[in-house]
Amino acid sequence: MSYDIIFPDRNGTNGQETITTENNIVLIGANGSGKTRLGVRIEELTQNSCTVHRISAQKALNIPDYAEIKNLEQAEKELLFGRSDQHANIGQKMNTRWGKKPATFLLNDYSRLLSLLFAKSAERDRDYTLAARESESYTGVPDAPIDRIIYLWNTIMPHRAVSFADGKVMAQKTGQDEYHGQEMSDGERVMLYLIGQCLCIPENSIIIIDEPEIHLHKSLVDKLWNQIESHIQNKLLIYITHDLDFAASRTDAMKIWIQEYNGNNQWIWQETPVDEDLPEGLMLEIIGNRKDVIFCEGESGKLDSTVYQLVYPNHHIIPRGGGDKVIEATKAFRANASLHHLTAHGIIDSDYKETAEITALSGYNIHTISVAEVENLFCIEPVLRIISEHLEMDANAKVNEVIDFLIASLTAEFDVQVSSKAEKIIEYQLGAFSKESNSEQGLQDGLSTTIGRIDIPATYEETRVAFQTAIDKRNLEQLLLIYNRKSLPNRLSGTFGLANGEYGKLLVRLLKGSRQTELIAALKQFLPEI
Repeated sequence: MSYDIIFPDRNGTNGQETITTENNIVLIGANGSGKTRLGVRIEELTQNSCTVHRISAQKALNIPDYAEIKNLEQAEKELLFGRSDQHANIGQKMNTRWGKKPATFLLNDYSRLLSLLFAKSAERDRDYTLAARESESYTGVPDAPIDRIIYLWNTIMPHRAVSFADGKVMAQKTGQDEYHGQEMSDGERVMLYLIGQCLCIPENSIIIIDEPEIHLHKSLVDKLWNQIESHIQNKLLIYITHDLDFAASRTDAMKIWIQEYNGNNQWIWQETPVDEDLPEGLMLEIIGNRKDVIFCEGESGKLDSTVYQLVYPNHHIIPRGGGDKVIEATKAFRANASLHHLTAHGIIDSDYKETAEITALSGYNIHTISVAEVENLFCIEPVLRIISEHLEMDANAKVNEVIDFLIASLTAEFDVQVSSKAEKIIEYQLGAFSKESNSEQGLQDGLSTTIGRIDIPATYEETRVAFQTAIDKRNLEQLLLIYNRKSLPNRLSGTFGLANGEYGKLLVRLLKGSRQTELIAALKQFLPEI
């Protein structure tokens, strides 16, 4: 079944537009982009054409001692409209269900949900009893929502049972005594609440869920909503979330990016851009923030991203693993017209790169740091002096000791480092291969031309001289630019009287603490200005 969902105009005017879809929808946007208020507006605009039931992020999860016994019509109206008298209608819903504050009101309807669940079970029991008496034969008992809740619960939480009896909700851990639902954790109570809400709402309804991940462990979120979706195929879900992992997990849903909220029911929004070179999860992370982007090497929480977050606080740092991925993401970002409200930069390690390659990459906003590896930043002279002062050591002596250490280490693996550097140069030169004509001969000629430009003896000798010169001149900056070894900071620990690996940990602590300003200023001398 397809649904017609009325949205405010995507261009920030006072108009409206209708989206017709069979797929669930995910609304995503940065903080302050008006996601919740957009959910309210969609409810207001669409509720006259079909049942729209919104579950806010602000909700009380208090399970009552006993559910109030009500008839089915009364219980259903109270859950949908907040009341069951003659004023239980769409026109009064914002006043009664939402207390005249639909975007911020604390929804407190757990008891109403339980009353409806028990009312539906009672109706099932009555209908079945009447049918059995008339037929005077046994037939299978149809499931009530409570039965389906128990089935879903056992699928998601097999180590913990839930039961409904005599107006009460009870739970039990495997091998332990039963306890009242009031004693459940927040996660358990919200899971029960969400399953119950989605199963109880009438067929062919639209359900809007604000923050579907709240109170839930990440390991349960996807599992929960996958199960719910599979059991309500005749209802449409609109998720409002800031959880990028959850948004990406809704693989068959339409993703809508809320760019801006201007007040007065005016939003600027669009469908999430699609780019084959930018995975959906990465695209969602980009559009989910308001800052310009820096792609860097490494992983979240690791050295690269930690340093760059501190040095570039006005940018959103996105680690991409290796340098090739940084280059790929930065180029793809720049080529995507829908993202041109943001600027993207890439930062990669020098990693044996030659001037020509560095210059070519800079044309794409891809910057190369002035040391071989980001770890080498911890060994630059200004940093060594700050660490020495902090440890009350002679800074001049420690700088010379570090130079001695680097020279000894580099000398011990001189041939490895020189050949590795030469190898990278040759790889880059081979990357310039192109055919000279559209034929087999053209390919052979192109390869011959490319290989003819490569002078291996000369490349090796130039590289060897560069390494030897840095050693002979005791040039610390040049040593850190050419010496490609990620373990250098850890290996310096002994120079400062620290246990193995403690030097790097100390530096990170100081970066986040008392010497942050000095250290960031020192690091900026070797990092690109963005």
